[in-house]
Formats: sequence, structure tokens, C-alpha cells
Amino acid sequence: MTDASLLCIGNLTVDDLVVDGTTTTALGGDALFAALAARRVLDDVRMLAPFGTDVPATLLQAVAGAGITAEATRPRSAPTVRNRVTYAADGTRVWDLLSGEDAFDLMSVYPDDIAPAALDVDGVLVSAMSLRSQLTLGPWLHDQAMRADRPGTVYLDLQEDYVRGNEQALLALVATCDVFLPSEVEALALAGTTDPALAAERLRDAGADVVVVKTAERGCVVATADGVETVPTEAVVPVDSTGAGDSFCGAFAAAHVAGADPVEAARVGAAAARVAISGHGVAALLAERGIVTPLVGAGEAR
Repeated sequence: MTDASLLCIGNLTVDDLVVDGTTTTALGGDALFAALAARRVLDDVRMLAPFGTDVPATLLQAVAGAGITAEATRPRSAPTVRNRVTYAADGTRVWDLLSGEDAFDLMSVYPDDIAPAALDVDGVLVSAMSLRSQLTLGPWLHDQAMRADRPGTVYLDLQEDYVRGNEQALLALVATCDVFLPSEVEALALAGTTDPALAAERLRDAGADVVVVKTAERGCVVATADGVETVPTEAVVPVDSTGAGDSFCGAFAAAHVAGADPVEAARVGAAAARVAISGHGVAALLAERGIVTPLVGAGEAR
């Protein structure tokens, strides 16, 4: 552990997990996966993610128990984004967003959610939220860094669902971050190529200092000023692939902000992703911190 600090910005969700016909409710969301993965590296991990009026206290207590500081946001009077995730016997899953896209945007982070003191950190990871929130937040964070020498390194992840048709706006967003962490699908779409290494180079040309293209079980491609390097990973059979990319980003950002070079940080990210996919939801990451996943509302699936 080091004394570096990381703020994970993103969404927090309430997830109904349907496994073998039984439904239980747990917390999820990219900010939580990222923050739990970052805690594998750093003591000082903070999470900024809006939530509504319906999150059980026992679930929020698990976040604090994991050593994550929850930063306050503007209060929301609506329910938290809710998903229903149904797992099949073969390990595949079906996602149903029960809240709708408007709720997703409502629970995304905007500049008004961020108190100045929350940016007193060495790094900020911005995980996927609504397109509007990300296009608003990226330039604002960049402006804060230029004016006040804070925040520190800005890491950016995207949501592949909104890439098509918004390529130019997202390329401009890339220029506002220091480290860009796209999935392979996102990188290829934005760079207009089928080659992840070329995509990484082109996205560096768009303005990010470091680009890491996540290529799932193949590892990742890391592009820096020194060139492009493919970083393989150990492929494992996942119990649940939910949160793998978010966990990679959280652990990568934590290791990088603590002083690791991008290639070593990528290896740390891959290790966290392997842990994340070894259980349903955030269970495996919580278990590492000695926390049995708090589940509420157990019952037969309807």
C-alpha cells in the first residue's frame, strides 16, 4: 500500500441477481467495482456515485467496511438505478435495466455533484455513465486541473453502447484525460480500424498521454510515448464476467497513480479483473476484504 489517493467516479446500482431460480439483491455499479479493485492497491480510495432513496443501509455499510470513503453528492429523490441479472447454468447472463435510461442519467455524476475537497486526490477515475454526463464532466475536470493543479491524473472509461454516432464528440473527450482505458469495441469504433495496436496509437494522437485498450482474455494493448506493447494475461473461466473491465480500470489507476509504469499497472489491473470474475457481482472483491457479501430480499425468482 502507498499513501497515494484515488477518487472513483461512476454509478452505483441495486442489482437483483437471479441464480438457480433464487433472487437476491446486492449493490453493483462500475464505481463500486473500480473502488473495490483499487483497494487491492491503495489505502485511500474514495467513491463518488449518486444513489437514491431505496439503498438498504446494510449494503452501504459494506462499502464503508471495505475501507472506501463515500463522497457526498447532490441528493436524489428518485430510486437508484436497478438491474435484474439472470444467470444461466452455462455462466451466461441476461441484463435487464429496470429503471430506464432517464434514471441512468439522473444517477450519473455532473460537476454540481463534486465538492472542491473531493478533488484533493492524486488521481480521478471516471467510469462509464450517461453520455451527457461524461461529455459534461470531462472538460470540467480538465478545466479544474488547469486552474487549480487538481485533480491529479485523470483516467477515463466509456460505455460502448453510446459510441456509434458520437465518435467525434468522444474523441474530443479523450483529449481531456491523461489515461484512456477503452474496451476493444470502443477503441476500434473510435479509431476506425480493426487493429487494437493501431487504435491505441490513434487514440494517443487524439490527446491522451497513455491509452490502454482492454482486449478481455487476450490481455490489453498499452500505448505510451515509448511505443505500443501487448500485455498478455492469464485466461480463466469466469463465474460472472460482470465488472471485469471496471475492476481492471480501478486497479490500473490505483497502481499507476502509486507510481507503477503503465505496463506494470496493466498487470495489476488484470489480476484484479480475474478476482472480480471469480464470483457473482462484487462478492469476490468484497471477500478479499473479509466481507461476506450482504444480500437482502432473498426469495424465489418471479
